[in-house]
Amino acid sequence: MMIRYIWFDLGLTLVGNNHAAIYQKVLADLGVKKEINEVECAYHLANKYFMREHPGCLGKKEGVRGYLEKLMEYLQLGRETQRFLIGMEQENPSVCWRKFPFTDGVLNRLHQRGIKTGLISNWDHSCRRVLEENGLLSLMDTVVISSEAGCEKPDRRIFERALLLAGVEPSECLYVGDNYYDDAVGASAAGMRTLLINPPGRLGIEELKFPDVIESIQDVERYTYD
Repeated sequence: MMIRYIWFDLGLTLVGNNHAAIYQKVLADLGVKKEINEVECAYHLANKYFMREHPGCLGKKEGVRGYLEKLMEYLQLGRETQRFLIGMEQENPSVCWRKFPFTDGVLNRLHQRGIKTGLISNWDHSCRRVLEENGLLSLMDTVVISSEAGCEKPDRRIFERALLLAGVEPSECLYVGDNYYDDAVGASAAGMRTLLINPPGRLGIEELKFPDVIESIQDVERYTYD
């Protein structure tokens, strides 16, 4: 069946953040030099570890300490963990979410072809502000946010709510996200085909047999043709 609707996750799918730069700065303040690509790799691996081993905790306050400890483990800086935790607390950094350079182009091309786009995201009350600040709210035909819906991915109810609001069948949709355990599992349970974003290929998701892994949303369009 022809694809009529493409649903997207928000964080690390449509927008990226400055986490790696923050971690690099705090380490530098402690006298520990790490190249940004090393920090980005550790950040990616820590994310994938938490998605797999601690579902639902990533990005939530109660999981921060364990997450940072795992990050330092991947950076092979376990002995510096306590100093790093103190440094992060003192820095109290502000996380900045900014759309990827290609996000607008992909969404606009999909709309030009008559394909609608929507958002299904596990996010707090700041989600719409992030969308507005990045000029993305007007590019979403339907927006469903866990903090407003009262349920979160991978609960199939949040996907079914989105389908109902959009008036489409699961078979007419693609879902695109970076978290296999929230995005692919939940969307598949609701009957949607899913594309999993993982920029470094299979790095961090070696345990998965999932076939449809893409580098970014720039690869989505080729999945919309029969």
